[in-house]
Amino acid sequence: MIINALRNRPDKPTPINFVEKTAFGLGDFASCMLYVAAQSFLMFYYTDYIHINIGIVATIMLASRIFDGFSDIFMGHLIERTNSPYGKARAWLLRMLIPYVLGTVMLFSVPESFGETAKLIYVFFSYNFAITIVYTGINLPYGAMMTMMTKESYERSVLVIFRMVLATAGAATITAITLPLVKFFGDDVRAWTYAFMVIGLVGAAIFFTTFFFCHERVASPVPKEEDRDFKKNMKQLFTNRYWIALTLAMVFVCCSDIVYNTVNIYVCKYFLFDAELIGPFGLTQQTLRLVSMVLVLPFLLKPLGKRNCLLLACICIFAALGLRLLFPHSVTCFYATAVLYGFGQGFTYTTLFAMIPDTVEYGEYKDGERHEGYIYAGASFGTKVGAGVGPAIVGLVLNFSGYNAEATTLTDEVSSAILMVSSVVPAIILALAFVAMLFYKLDKEYDGIIKELELRHQNDQKEQPAQ
Repeated sequence: MIINALRNRPDKPTPINFVEKTAFGLGDFASCMLYVAAQSFLMFYYTDYIHINIGIVATIMLASRIFDGFSDIFMGHLIERTNSPYGKARAWLLRMLIPYVLGTVMLFSVPESFGETAKLIYVFFSYNFAITIVYTGINLPYGAMMTMMTKESYERSVLVIFRMVLATAGAATITAITLPLVKFFGDDVRAWTYAFMVIGLVGAAIFFTTFFFCHERVASPVPKEEDRDFKKNMKQLFTNRYWIALTLAMVFVCCSDIVYNTVNIYVCKYFLFDAELIGPFGLTQQTLRLVSMVLVLPFLLKPLGKRNCLLLACICIFAALGLRLLFPHSVTCFYATAVLYGFGQGFTYTTLFAMIPDTVEYGEYKDGERHEGYIYAGASFGTKVGAGVGPAIVGLVLNFSGYNAEATTLTDEVSSAILMVSSVVPAIILALAFVAMLFYKLDKEYDGIIKELELRHQNDQKEQPAQ
């Protein structure tokens, strides 16, 4: 049954109004309620509440990236072939609401009565269901939808800013409320389940808001049978040099960020002796991220370009990580690190996500075909490789150092491992993103590409009546 009130409306007026921009940004708020929770608290929940071996958990997360790669490409494939009255990408936001709630709850509901092996099987299943299937199934179409909401480059950049602002708010919210909510429900294993039941329901309601108010205006028809050559589509994707540079940068930026954020709660607990500092720390970091994103980045985007803004952000984050390395026991420096890191973070994801639609246009310019689904699948895979590899790095390093959640004091080896993985390791990974971005030159070429595409479309329209 088709509900007319929920149909996609391609005739919605442009430019996109404030309500629709805000609703679009709320999609990333809801995404962060699952994504940031997984990166900031999941490892801590597994080790300190469920008491699972951190090395095995890290291996499970790392191995899951194999499945994630297939799920991203498969989801991109589904988007490319979706033909629904609710929209091409938009329809998937509605379809994935119930799985979103289930995945969020299951992730933090490891049965306490299970034995070690049964717990690990549950972790593998729930993690892949929540991240590989659910997060892919709702976040990838959400990202691809932006390309279909408008074709105007500046308006897309504005949408990305709304997206990143609300993502920042979502990250700050989930970081600030998780431990207090767990304590409210009893601060035990079941408390995590109850807390994320609430979080899952709220997140689903927010995603429905995005679905209801946002609409696809740019026609992106289902490919004809002769264009459904998967091998050809993949060849086009992997010969898009700017997409390759961008995807590599996504992998390394995301991996560095998640290594840093995963280990922050251990720094709070063992270096500053107060795990609950993670809340105000996260709030400080996200506030500076918001400030730089809204008050600084818009003025630098045009004169510097997206790539150079990203390189500037990397330099700022390097400074934050160096400060963490030099003064690990200082609460003052802990917050100074949050300020510097948050300021740089305001540039990183905003510029990266703003570049994705540009690579779609470059792909159409190069090959004559648009592939929003596959382009976003690759970018999504990049972020989730980072999301899986990041915690795995933390887990493997801490396990190798001899970390034991039940120990009353830290050994020198464990203390050094926590410090290295919260400063030096993310800096090295981020340096790889810096190098990848040196090969990205699309900012300078983009205006010419758009003019050429518009000329092609005009010529196609002129030829159409004669066919």
